[in-house]
Amino acid sequence: MPAHSLTDLLGWPLLNFVWQGALVASVCAILLAFSRNARPQWRYLLACSAMLVCLLWPALGVLKQWHDPQAISLHSAIQMASELGASLNPIWIEQSMLTARIEAWLPLLVSVWSIGVLLMLLRLALGLLWVYRLGQHGDDMGSLVQQWQIRTNQMAYQFAIRRKVHLKFQKDLLSPVTYGCLTPVVVMPVSLLTGMSPEMIEALLAHELAHIKRWDFVVNVLQNLALSLLFYHPAVWWISKRIEAERELIADDMAASILGQPLPLARALQALDKLQTAGLTQAAMAANGGDLLSRIKRLVRPDVQPWHWKMAAPVLGITGALFLVLQTQVNAAPDQAAPAKSTIQALAQPHSQPQSQPHSQLSAYVKTSSEHVLVMDEQSGQILLEKNADSAVPIASLSKLVTAMVTLDAKLDMNEMITLDKEDIAGWQTTQVKLYQGMRLSRQTLLELSLIPSSNAAAQALARSYPGGKAMFVSALQAKIASQGLLATHLEEATGISPNNRSSARDLAHLVKLAASYPQLRQLTSRSEGQYRRDGKVVDYQSTNPLIADKNWDISLSKTGYSKNAGRCISMRTTIAGRPIIVVLLNAKNSDVRTDDVMHIRTALEDATSG
Repeated sequence: MPAHSLTDLLGWPLLNFVWQGALVASVCAILLAFSRNARPQWRYLLACSAMLVCLLWPALGVLKQWHDPQAISLHSAIQMASELGASLNPIWIEQSMLTARIEAWLPLLVSVWSIGVLLMLLRLALGLLWVYRLGQHGDDMGSLVQQWQIRTNQMAYQFAIRRKVHLKFQKDLLSPVTYGCLTPVVVMPVSLLTGMSPEMIEALLAHELAHIKRWDFVVNVLQNLALSLLFYHPAVWWISKRIEAERELIADDMAASILGQPLPLARALQALDKLQTAGLTQAAMAANGGDLLSRIKRLVRPDVQPWHWKMAAPVLGITGALFLVLQTQVNAAPDQAAPAKSTIQALAQPHSQPQSQPHSQLSAYVKTSSEHVLVMDEQSGQILLEKNADSAVPIASLSKLVTAMVTLDAKLDMNEMITLDKEDIAGWQTTQVKLYQGMRLSRQTLLELSLIPSSNAAAQALARSYPGGKAMFVSALQAKIASQGLLATHLEEATGISPNNRSSARDLAHLVKLAASYPQLRQLTSRSEGQYRRDGKVVDYQSTNPLIADKNWDISLSKTGYSKNAGRCISMRTTIAGRPIIVVLLNAKNSDVRTDDVMHIRTALEDATSG
């Protein structure tokens, strides 16, 4: 599983929720409008369901991002070229460029969102602490409190509440507040004892007990947790308000049913409306929730709610959200359909050219002449470019990356001197490193010579000097490959001379990533030159990858290869536009073609990121 940053996982799901939340709220508003004369329980269920969808939709987006990361910097900009060479849609190009620009802002957006979530959670925690301390420090009213506690117990029995309900009185409170789950607490303002009749106080108590009966405190905390995560969307705040409003109506109905008539509660709410409320937290249930005047009117004179033209406004929200989705899907596809079997996300056709393309977009067209190509974002695992990436083909000296890993895995003495024999130097040698029979070199020097100037004789000597000889070395090679599950890879010797040393571009990208986990391999294969002693003289050599010596490149691992069967090959790990990128090219016609392919890929990445 590739590594994922917080931006990778959350950026696009949070951004996509802008239209998703608008769509959910619009649908919810229409359903609430149609059920405006239904029981409040139905509208409450609708609003809670909408809030749940608002929470699950981004969560599914995060899950999708985890399994299939959405990379924009190359994936969007490079796809401007049609695989069939058709002319490009200018609108689609602009949309792709806009997407690339948005991704550049995603780290900042995720950071702001994270800070907002922390502040919202802090707000919720302080609210919970406030109501808890409120109930812990009630005023001692003596026998009066005991009388109301007895009445509270009687009403709780009427509601069939089996939990012990504690009643507290507080001077610094202006409206009743309820909190707690297993041991619920109702906190009443002391001022109600002198400002309301006992009948009205009982009505407010009945309302609070209705919340306890329905476990509304639990739902309210969960609701506020969802609101904390999605605080940036106005639609979520609106849905939350609707949940609160319908919850109060349900509690009013339950209280009126227990009391036998709605008028005492209506009078209590009217008196409560005259009190100045302040400092109430959303983590607690309060009798003054919702629209008090509309609740009073509903209790006193319930009537049928007429249809209003404003109720049709959410239709515009749905239309707008669907338009954005449709526009995204239309613009995301090229004018001409790609072949069904094609998996090339970024065009890698060697000779096709767009028929019409602005000059500023030419760099987004990746022209590669190598037969097999794979470019991967190492951090996300996103495949940015692929062409015949699953074909198993000869890989020449790229085999030496595995040879080096097997040698290092054995934890051998790297300073041990090894004498080259006739078998080691048999076959083709590089022009810049000449080794001969009887020459003594350390295992460390042999490792360097096999990787940097790609000496076959050095790789042969490493295999021969492996504990158990070449047979055990080949077994170790194959065990290494099997442990990584690389089904397209087969190695039967250390150098890559054999055409039976085969792999695919996709498997090689995995091997490059694995090799990068070896600090010594990163250090050696990123060197542009080195030295070794021959006949008492110091001999210089250079890397087979000339790009390493170029100061404009940041290459942390590299290995080239060449044979008649394999053509010119390269596998490397480099940083482009601030991102670690793995590039594998197989079977290029010559070194210049291979270098041109690498340069085209780099240019496309840099232009897509800056665009």
